[in-house]
Amino acid sequence: MPKYRVQLKQGSRTIVNHVEASSSSAVLAFFESVSTMQVSEILKVEYENDTIPPADDFGYYPVFKGIMKTDTRRAKQIIINNVKLGKNEQEIAIACKTFLEIEGTKVDSLYCALFKQDRS
Repeated sequence: MPKYRVQLKQGSRTIVNHVEASSSSAVLAFFESVSTMQVSEILKVEYENDTIPPADDFGYYPVFKGIMKTDTRRAKQIIINNVKLGKNEQEIAIACKTFLEIEGTKVDSLYCALFKQDRS
């Protein structure tokens, strides 16, 4: 049975729940029938890793921020936390172009990058 990540909101509170159901419409119907909170997002969990996360050895750059752009002039900010020490701006740009899209269009370039390299 598929697993879903459900974001619920009421007032200034936001809560995330994880449930199993036959469909996203079943998830929506369930929460609408039992909760006063508004369902703001339902995402199907496509990948899940329940192994123990790595120890935090601070062997990474804290943050990378950049603006990705498509050839149709659409743009979107990307923020990557805990960047591997061996990665540089050019390698991150290549990864963005290889794997990511903006509204269904492949990323063409990465510009306006901020790469915080000191780990202090």
